[in-house]
Amino acid sequence: MSLRDDLQALVQDVGVHGPFVSLFMPVHPEDVTMEKDRTQFKSLVSQAQADFAKKYPDAEWRPFGEKFALILAERQLISGTNTSMAVIAGADHVYQYFMRLPLNPEVKITENLYVLPIIENDQYNINYDLLALEKESFKLFSVHGHDVTEVDLPKSAPTNRADAIGTELKNDNDMQRSTGARGNSVFHGHDPKEETDRADTERYFKMVDDWIRANISVPTHTPVILMAVDEVQGEYRKISKSGVLLDQPRIAKMPPKLNKNDLHDVAVELEEELRVIAKKRVQKANDDARSGNRASSAVPDIARAAIEGRVDTLILKRGASAPGAIGFDHLVDRESEDARANNLLNDIAVVVLGYGGRVFVQGDDGFNDKEVAHAILRGRIG
Repeated sequence: MSLRDDLQALVQDVGVHGPFVSLFMPVHPEDVTMEKDRTQFKSLVSQAQADFAKKYPDAEWRPFGEKFALILAERQLISGTNTSMAVIAGADHVYQYFMRLPLNPEVKITENLYVLPIIENDQYNINYDLLALEKESFKLFSVHGHDVTEVDLPKSAPTNRADAIGTELKNDNDMQRSTGARGNSVFHGHDPKEETDRADTERYFKMVDDWIRANISVPTHTPVILMAVDEVQGEYRKISKSGVLLDQPRIAKMPPKLNKNDLHDVAVELEEELRVIAKKRVQKANDDARSGNRASSAVPDIARAAIEGRVDTLILKRGASAPGAIGFDHLVDRESEDARANNLLNDIAVVVLGYGGRVFVQGDDGFNDKEVAHAILRGRIG
């Protein structure tokens, strides 16, 4: 389930209120016994229970304790090469996230979801399909972060050119093609082989693109990144009408063997390129919004716009904080003791995501000395 889906379940449902208990901790993938992580998790749960009792002396801990016990008993505390874990529990929901973002052990007891670390980890994670295309065949891989899995394609997929468009046969000086199961033959006379091969390649690429469009573009809209040598890149892109093929990034090479290590290296390379592209896109959108009077950097104004559902994109400065809290009645509190101890920026992020907006956590670049947030608004100011 995506972060946005989680927030819809926890925030948008009528009658759902805090408190929420959030645990953040590093994990040790090399420790297959998970003893280190189990010990650390138990320690954080004990700390959370003590903090919860101080902050909410009249509230019941049991629903939270049961959810943490379930995770400890039934769920993994490590996943792949991820180095951190977050667990967010409400009275009726619990969500577990594995992340590559380095985290220190931490407990958060809040009236609202505490999601900034998850947002920072998840913000540039783009799931996509990797199309490994050659003139004679193709393979498809599903990529989630650094995890690459070959897609088990159906027999109807045109994975092999010879099977898809027929086998070329030579009969004396004439060239004929046998197509389909019945072996019907079409004679081409004395067409040069190079011209025939070029036509076959174009035909095959169109069949591949048609299959991508029918099986990816329409049902899933998953972005597709093309891995192919330059010649194939150019020829395929000329005919592609799938609508999901990304112009950038692209892998203009084909590893000799599509083994696990090579594909992992490709995924790492693509992740960094996608991150750079996404950051530039966010920065351009923010610059355009400023030019069009659709941007704000004043936290009180951003909070008001978020509550009104007018924030399309929120950009937060990493590690920044502003005192205040947004209640489930969507009123902003900056005066109470609990509110002054809370990070208003986190609450704004939750509200923005709940309204279907996007949230990014970035470094100091693009922020003036006293700025901690930028908002791209839906509509002009004033």
